[in-house]
Amino acid sequence: MGIPDRIILTLYTVLMAVVAVFIVLFALQIISPTTVYAFAATIPGRWEYAVGGVILLLVSLRLLVTGLGGTGVSTLLLGDDKDGRIVVSKNAVEDYVAQLTNDIYGVHNAKAVAKMADSVLNLRINASIEPAINIPDTTDEMKQVIRKNVFSTLGVEVKDVEVFFKHIQQKK
Repeated sequence: MGIPDRIILTLYTVLMAVVAVFIVLFALQIISPTTVYAFAATIPGRWEYAVGGVILLLVSLRLLVTGLGGTGVSTLLLGDDKDGRIVVSKNAVEDYVAQLTNDIYGVHNAKAVAKMADSVLNLRINASIEPAINIPDTTDEMKQVIRKNVFSTLGVEVKDVEVFFKHIQQKK
């Protein structure tokens, strides 16, 4: 889930919390039914409420699609010809790249994110590295190992490998 979706989810959650408090106050008769009816009577004919309702509907649909996994690609198409398609799970590629990365001396807790565009693979790796390990040399080694092994296994060129070290700490 991306940052915009997280912001939308946060705002939506706050709105639903306000609605829940309102329902509790109404159920406990702290807010009288006449107050609710008076408010409801002001809604017809007001374009502001219609716009708010449409926005709330769109946000709900966006969160539903995101929650069901309708955004993003879960498979990567490796080949497509008259004999059929070759498809591999995005998770399988990410797990494989993370395993390759974790096998490099001094690197641990690696996680990978794969994106396929125009028959080339782009990777982002988040990992931890141990102190006293040369980061530029290790990063170069990671890129070479990943490019070589992914090409030999999947037959796909790795265009970009972005490495992000989250922690410099000993392996636990």
